[in-house]
Amino acid sequence: MLSSAQKSVPTTKQFRQPYFMDIAPDGVVLSTCARFAALLKKRNIHNFLGTSLLDVFPRLGKTDTPLTPGLFRQGLPGTIDLRVQGPGSKCFIIRWIPTPRYTPAAGGWQLTGLKILAKAFSESTDRRHTFPEMEPSLPESAANLIKQVSDIIVTTDLEDRIIYWNNAAEKFYNIPSHMAIGQSLRQLVHYDYLDTTEDEAYKTLREKGIWEGEASYVSSAGKKSYLICSIRYVRDSNRRITGIMALNRDITEVKLVQQDQQRAEMQLRHYSEQIAGILESITDGFFVLDQHFRVTLWNREAERITRLSAAEILGESIWDKLPELIGTDTWQSFHKAFKKKMTVTFEQYYERTDRWLEMSLYPSDQGVFAYFKEVTLRKKQEALLALEKKVLELNTAKRMNLRALLNYFLKGIQKIFPGMYCCVLTLDEDNLSVRLLSAPGLPAVYAHAIDGLPIGPKAGSSGTAMYRKESVIVPDIATDPLWEEHRDLTLQFGLRACWSIPVINGRDEVLAAFAVYYTTVKSPTEAEMDTFERIANLVAIIIESWKAEEMEEKLLKQELNKQKLIAQAIVDAQEKERAEIGKELHDNINQILSTTKLYLELAKNDNKERMSLINRSAGNIHNAIHEIRNISRSLVPASIGDLGLQDSVADLVESIRTTKAIHVEFYPAGNFDERINDKAKLMLFRIIQEQVNNVLKHSGARNLIIELMLEDAENRIELSITDDGKGFDPGKAGKKGLGLSNIMSRADLFGGTVTIQSAPGRGCKLRVQVPA
Repeated sequence: MLSSAQKSVPTTKQFRQPYFMDIAPDGVVLSTCARFAALLKKRNIHNFLGTSLLDVFPRLGKTDTPLTPGLFRQGLPGTIDLRVQGPGSKCFIIRWIPTPRYTPAAGGWQLTGLKILAKAFSESTDRRHTFPEMEPSLPESAANLIKQVSDIIVTTDLEDRIIYWNNAAEKFYNIPSHMAIGQSLRQLVHYDYLDTTEDEAYKTLREKGIWEGEASYVSSAGKKSYLICSIRYVRDSNRRITGIMALNRDITEVKLVQQDQQRAEMQLRHYSEQIAGILESITDGFFVLDQHFRVTLWNREAERITRLSAAEILGESIWDKLPELIGTDTWQSFHKAFKKKMTVTFEQYYERTDRWLEMSLYPSDQGVFAYFKEVTLRKKQEALLALEKKVLELNTAKRMNLRALLNYFLKGIQKIFPGMYCCVLTLDEDNLSVRLLSAPGLPAVYAHAIDGLPIGPKAGSSGTAMYRKESVIVPDIATDPLWEEHRDLTLQFGLRACWSIPVINGRDEVLAAFAVYYTTVKSPTEAEMDTFERIANLVAIIIESWKAEEMEEKLLKQELNKQKLIAQAIVDAQEKERAEIGKELHDNINQILSTTKLYLELAKNDNKERMSLINRSAGNIHNAIHEIRNISRSLVPASIGDLGLQDSVADLVESIRTTKAIHVEFYPAGNFDERINDKAKLMLFRIIQEQVNNVLKHSGARNLIIELMLEDAENRIELSITDDGKGFDPGKAGKKGLGLSNIMSRADLFGGTVTIQSAPGRGCKLRVQVPA
């Protein structure tokens, strides 16, 4: 048997067998083999486990390259030779070959320990042949253990020639070790470094002694793999660099999973962005509530309509942010949608922003989706249409006067469009100044002040609009030069903006101006201008309707007055004729007959003068008969029916000539007797008689010309009677004399017209035109 001293000395077999250990980052031995414990003179392996490697080998911390914890600070050395004191004076050497152990960590891999192969040999052993002498057939062989690890381990010399190529490398690269050993690593295997370049990686290796990172490798078959790499220098016991070792771990599966996750996340993010973009781009407001009425989504259109940003409402209860909606139709509709799980559509006036909203609610298991859009313009247009219809009905029925109707219309407009103050102005009779028709919203003092202001090129908005016959928009009264003369007055009442649209009829005549005032600086939108032009058009219809009604009433009144004048003229003419007949009978015929009666009475008693008196009586009776014939002839001349108009006028002219009171000429032209009836002939004859009588009585003329002609082209008969008398003012004569009134009345009965050209000292020309 061997002595105890001999037993403590390692045998040749013990020197030939490799040992292994697994240590933690803090140097604690996690596992080893029993033979190694025995070699280190430990009774059993359990006394060795859990002990710091530095406690077992104190000298290990004094080596040039401490095994631990220096390995974790400076990088992995190639080998460490440790001289251990044996029994007596003999020593043996333990050569350490560490292999790093990695575990997955967030975003990569973390060095969490070392697997160490150890070989004990006597100092006389040639250490260069230690590992080549190891027999791979031994189950505990260090070479076999290294070859069987799953990590890819490749070692090169400083010339990039491969000197070690383990089984994992053979399997991964599909290159046997005997074909790899001695080859240039860079030429044999090409990597794509994911976060850097190959040159940068080796630069880091040269500067720091280590490079760690990720790379990809494409096999000859085209398969792409991902590796986590650790490249470091191999040093000898004197810290001299003797080679480079690359430790690679295949992380392809993990990387592909990460890439799939990244693609899924990217696609999800893309879809999410697309959905968010769609929700943001839709013209409707859109928001989502959870089951507790908390807002989980609020798009930009919702922000614009409600004036609430997503930042201030997301995550909040909608009723906390909009308490004014509690109890309204909106509140009831949301609860109905939640409770009955049914789609609800409704309209609601949103007082905070003065808007009408149309909203549709779509319930889900998680809450409710709400779409809404502003329908203010449509609601206002509907209200305006109803108001216009009512105003037109009132206008047709004429149940109120123009001012009251406009007041009703403008009050309705101001109710539909809050903040707007309307007025309608018209022009005076001279078209030089404005007259206020209606201003129910303006201060009474201001309305009274603008009534009667002149129009012009710088007369505010309405005065300028009526002057230019075009719309005038003044966004800011305080700065616009058109309001220079009236600015102080207007600003005194808080009015800042005024837009005015002239109301013009089909004859390009200004009827009025429709104006709106605002208490803030404001410019009209296109929709507002369309609405105001529509209102102005209705104002035009109302005013034109009333003006037409007034004109009709005026014409009717004129016609009635005219008929009264005609009737009065006829009566006056009849009375005049009766008076003249009575005068003729009284002053002439009555005197003749009275004288005749006296003669006959005397003849009864005076035989001597009887015959003379009878002869005188006979002469008087003859004169009376002649006078009666003249009267009868003047009333209804037989010549009109028998002789015709032309001969009757000629006979009248001849009788005037016999008196030698005036020189008379008669110029007929055309066969007018065949174109007009007897009543028209009599009317013209009476006009000639009347005017000749006027000339003889009032003009003092010496010459008189009568022209009567038929104008075939115009299908009318024209009569003109001209004298060279003293003349008169036609404007005054019509009010004084019955002669001209009779003439006009007679002509009007037959659709004729009468014009008079006369002036004091310049004679007179009467012109009558009658349809043929």
